[in-house]
Amino acid sequence: MSLPRLLLKARPARVSAPARRVLHTSRVACISATRPRKAVAQAAVGDYTPAEDEHVLSSPSALARKISAKVLPKLPRPDVRKVVIVGSGGLSIGQAGEFDYSGSQALKALREEGVDAVLINPNIATWQTSHQLASEVYFLPITVDYVAYVLEKERPDGVLLTFGGQSALNVGIELDRMGIFDRLGIQVLGTPIRTLEVSEDRELFVQALGGTFVFASLCSLTSSLEINIPVAVSTAVTSVNEALKAADKIGYPVIVRAAFTLGGLGSGFANDPDELRDLSARSLSLSPQILIERSMKGWKELEYEVVRDGADVRAHDIYICAY
Repeated sequence: MSLPRLLLKARPARVSAPARRVLHTSRVACISATRPRKAVAQAAVGDYTPAEDEHVLSSPSALARKISAKVLPKLPRPDVRKVVIVGSGGLSIGQAGEFDYSGSQALKALREEGVDAVLINPNIATWQTSHQLASEVYFLPITVDYVAYVLEKERPDGVLLTFGGQSALNVGIELDRMGIFDRLGIQVLGTPIRTLEVSEDRELFVQALGGTFVFASLCSLTSSLEINIPVAVSTAVTSVNEALKAADKIGYPVIVRAAFTLGGLGSGFANDPDELRDLSARSLSLSPQILIERSMKGWKELEYEVVRDGADVRAHDIYICAY
């Protein structure tokens, strides 16, 4: 007699529940951004002490503080929270170490004012690329494409072009012509674009010296000045053939001045058509425009440098004459 088989159903293995983690539920204190404290230099000359809320220069000179207390309230202060500074890139003639120094000071000033500063500079061997100065550093070439990319990404309220030498000036002028600043609503702080164009374009500069022109000052105020300063006979050209024709009318020797360059890059003297042909070809490879000007060799040169405040206060002018 066979015994019936018992069908036993296997019980599933008991899985123990994972231990429940106990999370920390205490309230975290709210952390808010604090305005950086402004570094104020100790008075080394004089005893002028500004009021607590008075906007003055951080200078050890009491005279400088006293003058700035009268001038700075007259200057319109742009409402900006983030500013992009275009650096100089590789050090060369026209954009050397002085721009690294001035750019570093600009970053310090923006930081003291509580403005978020973003820097574009591919040169890692500069002080201004230190991360303790700028909140963000882009090690990118100073070209129109890369600067436009950073502006699109960061969406700053303003941009500073005068701390990067000739490369930054040229890029800023081109971005303005492309309408990038207007489209993104970016203010050009400091020297305006029109002033850069007049000072960089040789033809516009000669016209400005010889008559009346309209320019935007540092305060974004429009004014008309008649300078009427005598200048040497000159012609702005964009090709070698035009340069040869201009020199034939002016008479040799001539001096070639390249536009949109600093430090005399691409400039020189030409005594005959052969020298002018070679010199103008080299200059036009560096600049889209050159000025053919009558040579002033033998004349005594007097160089004037004028420093003025932005409030148009004539009493605060500084004139330097060197010869």
